[in-house]
Amino acid sequence: MATLNVLFGTESGNSEKLAQSIELTGKEILAKAGDAVKFEVVRKNLKDVKVDDLGSMDNAVIVISTWGEGDPPASAEKFCLDIYKASSPDLSALNYTVLAMGDTGYEDFCGCGRRVDEAIAKLGGKQIMDRKDMDLDYAAHFEKWSVEFFTKMAPLLK
Repeated sequence: MATLNVLFGTESGNSEKLAQSIELTGKEILAKAGDAVKFEVVRKNLKDVKVDDLGSMDNAVIVISTWGEGDPPASAEKFCLDIYKASSPDLSALNYTVLAMGDTGYEDFCGCGRRVDEAIAKLGGKQIMDRKDMDLDYAAHFEKWSVEFFTKMAPLLK
């Protein structure tokens, strides 16, 4: 059975809220589909995820904020610093996308999310859709992104 891993790194709680929304939408799809679709949805804080854990995942969405000038949020700092310099594991079996959150008032807008995306791609991850960089008005754009995400993800979860 396929698994959708919803991973988040947050400083102020916004990334976690969006991760919860993605998780709930996935579970709603499951409830409506009955036996037609079978997949599991797992939400985890990146503070509880090691880079090597990605090697055993088949599908992941990473919702991560940038703190200050491109820095990772405190809860995901270890994960981010590890993946930026990682040369393993092989992530060629991982379908993923990154939803990056930031503030255009900073020069390195969504820098953390961009670097996480680049690091996963370097390890062989298959991007299912382009990284989405969201500004402070993320709520106005999230629903459209979510529809696109689940449309792209649906064939991979059967």
